[in-house]
Amino acid sequence: MRNIGLILKMKWRLMTRLLRDNLFDVFVLAPIILCGAFLALGPPVERFLRGLASHPLWGLWGPNHILLAFLAVKLLLSWRRVIEAIEPQTSPDACLVSLPIRKTERCIVVFLIRCLNNSAFLLGLKMLLSLPEGGGFGFFWLFRMAMLASAVEVGAGLLRMEALPLVSQALAYRRHSPPASRRGVVEAIGVLLRRAPQSFLPEGLRALVVRDVLLTLRFFSFGVILHFIGALLCVAVMVNLLPEIRDDARAVEVVTGLASAYGVALLALLTPRLLKFQLPYWWMERSSSIPPGYIWRAKVWHANLISMAFPLLVVSTRLWMLPAPLGQACLVLVEQMLTGILVASFAGALIFETHQQPWLSALFSGLGATAFALMMVLGHWAIFFLIFPYLMSKFEERGESRIRFLLLSHDPN
Repeated sequence: MRNIGLILKMKWRLMTRLLRDNLFDVFVLAPIILCGAFLALGPPVERFLRGLASHPLWGLWGPNHILLAFLAVKLLLSWRRVIEAIEPQTSPDACLVSLPIRKTERCIVVFLIRCLNNSAFLLGLKMLLSLPEGGGFGFFWLFRMAMLASAVEVGAGLLRMEALPLVSQALAYRRHSPPASRRGVVEAIGVLLRRAPQSFLPEGLRALVVRDVLLTLRFFSFGVILHFIGALLCVAVMVNLLPEIRDDARAVEVVTGLASAYGVALLALLTPRLLKFQLPYWWMERSSSIPPGYIWRAKVWHANLISMAFPLLVVSTRLWMLPAPLGQACLVLVEQMLTGILVASFAGALIFETHQQPWLSALFSGLGATAFALMMVLGHWAIFFLIFPYLMSKFEERGESRIRFLLLSHDPN
């Protein structure tokens, strides 16, 4: 019990230190972003909840089953985090592995923290769905469900970390097929990327771009999936709004431009996440004498390549729902592609300023996406050729100075 108390005390101090270092993010930026998300997504979410309450499944399953379904989705999304908590490798909890603390005590701490996390999630979901207090949805029922979910999480994590390696070793077999036939999709994409930009990218810059793109496609973090899900939600919101505004051509252009810009911004925000992941391993950049300009341009290229296909998805979805002549379709495609390049380059150019503050990066990228989309839609797409060179020239000089500082500093922060 003494070790459990010490671990909980350490967790509390880490949490208070994190809160103290991010007071501006928590008390200023987070409320701004939440209010903006509520204003933008509040009406569609309200319609969705009303439709869910009137759906036959609501009466068949009941609200408690809906709560459990949301909880199951939450458990799936937090699976990686549970594994990292049980067997810490890159988190601050990795120091506990080298201390004389039994694994049972560490698992008990993980269970208690997951209980608190799941209880807060269920309580917030109960308030969002406006479930009655007397309908069997009291605090004790929520706490019991949170304890059960936490036990399932920890049990499945222990099964994954302890039992499955033994089973896989017992059932291990060797495949005798040649390595070329086992080349995966990610490796094939890497080969195409190495060949495609060969004509206009220097060799060193091309190697950095290919490395970053392959790391992203291999899902270096579970948050990569969330970025792709968020981009697809932008398409879903556009699909939900287009039937209501199909008679207003200007509104259709605005919704299409904003959906494309926000989706591209979400995908381009993978670049600062990747940089934060790479900074502890920057000894390779320090020892290879890579020019700072190559590093900065590689991140901008990464943001553009990761988000390049999203404007195509938005335009194809819009043309599928609202067919248009060939000339107008080509104009929409050019407009959205230029908007995507502008937004992705803006998000990629800012990463050396905001990689340690993801909320700040999200705020600037969202504001930039909104401004650029409205300028391109309400103005003219040719404005791209005035804004893009100016922004890139200003950001490149500052980005290279930040890169030189990071290369000279041995502090990953």
